[in-house]
Amino acid sequence: AAASVTTSAAPDTTTTTRDLQQAQGSGFAAFIVLAISAFLIAVMYAVHERRLQKSELLKAGMDQMLSVDKYLLKILKNFSGKTVEDHIFHGIMPKKDQVSIEFQNLCATIRAPITAHLTAASPCGGAPAEDKKILTGVSGKFQAGHVAAIMGTSGAGKTTFLNVLCGKIASMGDWRVEGDIAINGQPAELSSLKNVIGFVPQDDVVHELMTVRENIKFSAELRCPHSTSQRQLNRITNDVLQVLQLEAQQNIRVGNRTTGGGLSGGQRKRVNVGLELAACPTLLFLDEPTSGLDATASLMLVRQLQKMTDLGMTIVMVIHQPRYSLFTLIDDVLLLGKGGRTVFIGPTTQAKRYFESLGFTMPPYENPADWMMDVISGQADVDNPRMPRDTLPERLFKEWETRPFLRPELRRQKTQALTEVEDSDIIKVQLRDAWKAIDPPMNTALDSTQFAGVLRKCTGVEPDPHIVDELIVRLEKAAARQHRTHVQNRVTHVEFMQYLLAIHAGGAQLQHVLSVSLNSRTLQTHEESDDDDCDSECESSGSGSEVLEPGSGGTAGGARQIVSGSKLKSDLQRELPGFCGQMRTLLVRESLRWWRIQQMRLMFLVVVQFAAVFLGVFDRFVFQNPSWMASNYVNAQISMSLLVSVYSLQTFGKAEELPVYWREVSHSLNRSAYFLAKNVIQLIDHFFMIFGFATTYYLVAEPNINYFWYVLTFHMVGFVASGWGYVVSCWLPFELNALGPFISALLSFVFGGILGLPNEMSVYLSNPFYETVVDALSFTRWGAEMIFFTYIQNAPPDLDAMGLKDQVIYNMTVSSYSLGARLPGDTRHFWTGFWALAVAAVVLRLLAFLGLLVMNRSKQV
Repeated sequence: AAASVTTSAAPDTTTTTRDLQQAQGSGFAAFIVLAISAFLIAVMYAVHERRLQKSELLKAGMDQMLSVDKYLLKILKNFSGKTVEDHIFHGIMPKKDQVSIEFQNLCATIRAPITAHLTAASPCGGAPAEDKKILTGVSGKFQAGHVAAIMGTSGAGKTTFLNVLCGKIASMGDWRVEGDIAINGQPAELSSLKNVIGFVPQDDVVHELMTVRENIKFSAELRCPHSTSQRQLNRITNDVLQVLQLEAQQNIRVGNRTTGGGLSGGQRKRVNVGLELAACPTLLFLDEPTSGLDATASLMLVRQLQKMTDLGMTIVMVIHQPRYSLFTLIDDVLLLGKGGRTVFIGPTTQAKRYFESLGFTMPPYENPADWMMDVISGQADVDNPRMPRDTLPERLFKEWETRPFLRPELRRQKTQALTEVEDSDIIKVQLRDAWKAIDPPMNTALDSTQFAGVLRKCTGVEPDPHIVDELIVRLEKAAARQHRTHVQNRVTHVEFMQYLLAIHAGGAQLQHVLSVSLNSRTLQTHEESDDDDCDSECESSGSGSEVLEPGSGGTAGGARQIVSGSKLKSDLQRELPGFCGQMRTLLVRESLRWWRIQQMRLMFLVVVQFAAVFLGVFDRFVFQNPSWMASNYVNAQISMSLLVSVYSLQTFGKAEELPVYWREVSHSLNRSAYFLAKNVIQLIDHFFMIFGFATTYYLVAEPNINYFWYVLTFHMVGFVASGWGYVVSCWLPFELNALGPFISALLSFVFGGILGLPNEMSVYLSNPFYETVVDALSFTRWGAEMIFFTYIQNAPPDLDAMGLKDQVIYNMTVSSYSLGARLPGDTRHFWTGFWALAVAAVVLRLLAFLGLLVMNRSKQV
């Protein structure tokens, strides 16, 4: 009897010891997973908070910089006899190379559908289907450094012309495009200048979860030259915020107009434009930038764009019904009529004169832009015996084509009250008088107190101490760049005069002084070339000086022609950040986005927890299935996979983000970096969801299996499920996005349920073809097997204690799964499934990436 008791007690002791070790191991594994979760949350929180603090510091620094700039401009406004610009740019530099565009006989035709031709060719068909001509023989030129507007009646092909010009529509698919385009007089395609071209779409395509500053800064990081330093990128961002008057809103999230909150419509429109200005483009296209704005907001936006042309930027935009004051800001205008035919192209100031030469008379107090649109459309009540109303607009097209002597020259007319030299002399005299009041000999290096006295004499306003200190620092940096001897913390008359004249001669642009010849009438400027400010586009990278041609620029406005004193690298050849550079930027951006969708994430996690509790309760208390039964884990894995795949749809298929992606891709966004950055950040979400589901189900169902192997299996299955979500979102056409959840549910049901049924596994694995299909597609085929064999090896069930039905199911499950292929030495059936799921997850992501490349190609140019 004693021997019998000892024999029967031994297994109990062994089982108890094993259960204790398993509980300890599971507890340690759970602790590690919880620690990882806490670490990930802490990292994401730290990234977000650090970004917010940095944004506030940048805003404070920008406010201080603007206060100094405004004080300097006040001095110039007091001294100068000409109009002084309202901005001093510190990051965006004048273009060394500008761009003019010539186009000859541009035509664009939409081919008739093949089905229409077939219908017309049938016995019952009507007349043969004809191609529709959208543009017809448009010729002209947009001058470098000008604001050019494309106007016309509804259906005149304005947007089509813009898209043809910038290469978004080419001879492919349903389109046939003809004609010649020349850049600076040389035949070329604008696609060759892709990296220095900006395109502002009509819709406000921006990152709604990002702040105004973040939107502009990330755009600058992705599209400015790869050598641009962070310091210079911040300067460019500040310049864009300043010129678009978004300083006060720079740390506000853009938001969604549908759900409310965030920016107003006009502010969103300016952010939309700011994304392109941040790239420092040489050529900027805008598709109806004033649509949706009131007259005041439209005028402000175009006025700000006009200022960018002073830096050598060429701007071409489609505009609709401009008010008179806005129309006068446009340098050149192209008027299109029905069928995309030219009515006029030339300086805006000569458009009215041209129509009057044709016999038209504008009524008093009429807006010239509205009047010309009425004439072109034939809707105006005109009194022109030479062109009766019923002959319009056809006669207008013929007049333009047959009377070339009436065509005006494309020339900007500028009037200046004073020459550059005369105005500079006035500034010198005024500054000399103010300086003499403090330093009569004019040869003393003044300290901060004395210099503040000079500034007070210049403006009549006492400068704040930080303005004085900042100006001294700027002058010291200028002296260091020029390798001049400079007295620390002091300012001389010559240094300050050079600095003021540099700002004055540069107009809106703060030029860095190299030398000023007081005898000659020439100002030489030098761009920073230190490592901190290296930027081949937004700052000159050469060591030579640049000379402003006398009378070519200045604060009176007009395009500034910059003559290089040495052979510098062309502005039109820009090397953007590569994979690693863009990857860093995209990871930061995605981490910020991750933190800012907490509400949606928490709601989804609640759904995940509910599903886990529901399944665990039913498996343990309702169905009362044995905890080793593979069907339990199949059901759990299907449910989790469905939730993960549906959640993964928003990674690449979110309707609000796809247009932003297409816009960035059209400007050379690295697709690989974008795809990988999204995947890396989404791993955090997948980790939390799978960990939450698996842990909750584990606690409720209480399977007798080590927690680590159990959770690892669920993570691998979830990794595959997210891959299916990526595939669906990347391959599904944008118009069918609403079908994404339905397709994901169907795939989970088929690949996880039907192809993963344990009681049918013998059928699948006994046939080579079926086995290949199931092994490749079914994630539960591997996930259920991994848990099942890990369970029975960890806690072998007592067959004698089972009922007949359970014995049959158990033996059938063992024999069925044993039919499948396994890696050598994998007696646990675990690592074969692990690597099979890993390969499947990687392959699915490659398929998803391929879909990202090939789908919606027409929207990515």
